[in-house]
This record gives sequence, C-alpha cells and structure tokens, in this order.
Amino acid sequence: MEVSEKRAARQPVRGRWFVWFAFLILWSVALLMPNPIDPFNRYVLGGRELSHEITFLMAKSLHVCAYAAAAILTGWLRVPGPRRWWLLAFWSFHAAATEVGQLFVPGRTGSIRDVALDHLGLLIGLAISWRWWRSKPEEKW
Repeated sequence: MEVSEKRAARQPVRGRWFVWFAFLILWSVALLMPNPIDPFNRYVLGGRELSHEITFLMAKSLHVCAYAAAAILTGWLRVPGPRRWWLLAFWSFHAAATEVGQLFVPGRTGSIRDVALDHLGLLIGLAISWRWWRSKPEEKW
C-alpha cells in the first residue's frame, strides 16, 4: 500500500477522534461553567412560563442524553480490544470528576444524582451502539 493510500485510510479515524475530543471539550466546559439555568429566573417557551419541575427535568434529561452521546461516540471510534472499554471507564470517571469540579464553580453544586443519571446515559448509549461495541474495528490503528 502506498503512503498516500495509508494516509487516506487514517483520515476517517482522525475525523472520528476529532469529533470525540470536540464533544469531550464542549461538554466538559458546559458542565464547569457557572450555572446556565438560574432557578430564580422564569423561563418562557412558546409564550408559556416553564415550571421549575419542567426546567429541572430538561436539565437532567440533558445529562442523560449527553452521556448517551458520549457512549455512542466512543463506540463509533471503533477502538480495538479492551481499550474501548477503558474509554467508557474514562466517561464514568468524567461524570464523577465534573460533579466534584462543580463544587468549585459559583452557582453550581455537585450531585450524586447527576452522576447516577450520567451513568444511566452511558448505559443507554451503550445499548444503542452495542453493534459497534461488539464488532471488530474497521481500520488498523
């Protein structure tokens, strides 16, 4: 295989890693910013004021969806062998570490409930992308 063919074969892998790292950075920054949802403000959607319960539900659903996306993106990387499971363990650690980090951010609090929701998201994402997790990688690393 020529050098240019090898380089072309690595492009999809690099693109996947770029997307994975971009998601990691954006989600980490979002979690460690001062609280974007102020519980004392009123939020309006479609001309109707949202209740505190709806706002809370939306925020917690975002946690679940984001970590499901993290598991899906990790499966999409198609990393060979047990390294893919180490990446999933990394997201588990990330869930706990960002909650601890939130203890030092004004307007944020760390929550064991959020860590549990994050892990629920990881399980959902793992279930959705199970075929990627069980199959062999497409490209050589």
